[in-house]
Amino acid sequence: MSDIIRHAIEIGERKGWITFDELNALCPGSTVEPEDIELLMEALSDAGIRLEEE
Repeated sequence: MSDIIRHAIEIGERKGWITFDELNALCPGSTVEPEDIELLMEALSDAGIRLEEE
């Protein structure tokens, strides 16, 4: 999960936001638990990265 968080933050830092589609592309669906999503959302928030629809 730390690689997914790192990649999401890298994408978000370039633009200031990340889309749901970009996050979905980073997350292998069957291996992501609700707790992982919570950690990811918290990390994005801490980094000042917004989550955008599109």
